[in-house]
Amino acid sequence: MKKLLHWSAAAALAVSGFAFAPTAWSADPVEKTKEKAHDVKTNWENGRVYTMLGQVTNAALTKGGFNDVVERFNDADRNRIGSFAKDKNNKERLDVLDGRIAQFQKDWKAKYGSDFKIHKDDVVFGNSMFIVAQGEIGKDAQLAGEKLPPAQNVNKDTIGKATDATGNTNADRNLEKGRNVAYVTVAASHGLPELKVPLIHELPDVWKIDVPDNVDGAKLYDNLLRHLTMANEHKDHWPSDVNDAYRAISHHVLMAILDVPDEVPAAGAKLGGDSAKPVAK
Repeated sequence: MKKLLHWSAAAALAVSGFAFAPTAWSADPVEKTKEKAHDVKTNWENGRVYTMLGQVTNAALTKGGFNDVVERFNDADRNRIGSFAKDKNNKERLDVLDGRIAQFQKDWKAKYGSDFKIHKDDVVFGNSMFIVAQGEIGKDAQLAGEKLPPAQNVNKDTIGKATDATGNTNADRNLEKGRNVAYVTVAASHGLPELKVPLIHELPDVWKIDVPDNVDGAKLYDNLLRHLTMANEHKDHWPSDVNDAYRAISHHVLMAILDVPDEVPAAGAKLGGDSAKPVAK
């Protein structure tokens, strides 16, 4: 949030040989204190978003990390997708994904001299490529160019009633009045499209990705394998700067999670949405 500072015009008026020095005054100290507190809170929450983006990207590039990826999703999405890795029938498929990750890590270390592991998430994501816009369900009508959904009716009568085939309830969707939400806009870069990623805040103080409803465990697996393969096959084009390379791989991971087609100029998922939609540019 830009701070508003009000200054007088810097000029001196000479009258009868006397020079009047320029006068300046600041905004109401109480308002300035409120603005500073708001900025601190916003920066803290943005930092928590960067942490989550680093965690989900690291998990996607870790052998056996499929469940850890899913842990970064909203409640309803974890309920829908989480059983995939626990199904023994999917072990061979997950072994294939782990093999791809192992090859990726080998090639990454050969180029950058260390394993793929985002440690300084504020440096990687506190960048103009990732813009965070925060709001609140029931308070803000629109956020980052997207209309926010109406607040879900969550009370003692509706909290336990399933609203979809997987048994999720309104409470699992986390869209009740007062819920903090956000969008991360990822700029088009590295040959990949612009993305709009919806986030929902969960207790105690974490941000989670609101995954489109059409993404199940099998689709997430297929998408991750495809994007990691694509990224690895283009290793000769990885940026020389390791932090920029981290951004590119995170971009791939987020495309996989949102199920965004490769050949679109831009795409975005909505809070509580059924799928990510390509956007004409």
